[in-house]
Amino acid sequence: MGRAGKPKRLVVEKSLTDDPLTRALRKSLPVKEVRERIGPSDYPDFGPGDLVLARHHGSFIKPCPGTRGYICCGLQIIHFGLGCHLGCTYCILQSYLDTRALILFGNVEDGLARLQEVLAQDKPPFRRYCTGEFTDSLLLENLTGLGARLVEFFADQSQAVLELKTKTDRVQTLLGLNHGGRTIISFSVNAPAVARSEESGAASLKSRLAAAGRAAQHGYRIGFHFDPLIRHPGWREGYQRTVSDIFQHVPAESIAWISLGAFRYLPGLKTVVAGRHPQSRIMDEEFVLAADGKMRYLRPLRVEMYRSLLTSIRGFWPEACVYLCMESPRVWREVFGFDPGPRGLIEMLDQRV
Repeated sequence: MGRAGKPKRLVVEKSLTDDPLTRALRKSLPVKEVRERIGPSDYPDFGPGDLVLARHHGSFIKPCPGTRGYICCGLQIIHFGLGCHLGCTYCILQSYLDTRALILFGNVEDGLARLQEVLAQDKPPFRRYCTGEFTDSLLLENLTGLGARLVEFFADQSQAVLELKTKTDRVQTLLGLNHGGRTIISFSVNAPAVARSEESGAASLKSRLAAAGRAAQHGYRIGFHFDPLIRHPGWREGYQRTVSDIFQHVPAESIAWISLGAFRYLPGLKTVVAGRHPQSRIMDEEFVLAADGKMRYLRPLRVEMYRSLLTSIRGFWPEACVYLCMESPRVWREVFGFDPGPRGLIEMLDQRV
């Protein structure tokens, strides 16, 4: 299991007290409070250790929030919750969310029904779906089993695949399921030094890779996301070590894709990190304000890191599908020698699955 502990207590919206998800969670967690209604304006009331079950009134399915001028992979987000308690120092959710609690949308059946409606449309376009944009896909899997439900749901979908993204090793509920080859289990990975110092609550890098190996043995395709790449003393050797370890644990033919994304953050995150993680040195490098309003490493430094990782990955598997997450066409050209264009990356990843 990952190093982060489970939530300590439940806060429940009254209309959800008898829902199946609430009943399941009450077996493991004491109820701290039942509120008549819980909305986004209430989220700041709750803190670390709280798991808040609220009714979601917005869209359960939404496109990945790409940025104009940067190439996006075109994921569709299955939106079932907010927040994470893995405690990664660099986590952008710290500056996005006005709460340190975990927010889980208790009306999960409404979300699944909406997903069914979308996928049941006549000749729906092929889409890749993911639950890991605003939380970790498997963070609460041992309590909710939601990942397992989605795996079984997507097994019969001919026009869609599911990607579960995690920094945990909580794959046990997924092993042995009839997944039909329609689920990719992806692991966020980093250099060993970064995993140790900046990802305190996540599963160890060794445990993540062991979990990836177990999932591959059960027929899942595996993804790896080097995001964020962080410059630190010995970064080149560190990332090469992780690449080597990946191919020791997972057969190349089981790997769907590997993404690379350099550390970037909203300016407000710097103050949050200084307050919550004063020991962290991730902000010590030189950053510039980019066109998307985020602080980024200078372009030559990003290109240097991407080229180094790409060379290492292709050294183990020349046919590996490697792509950049939220980078500009110019950086793509400098790293790969081509620019995939607005639709090129989407089509490339679609063809992989």
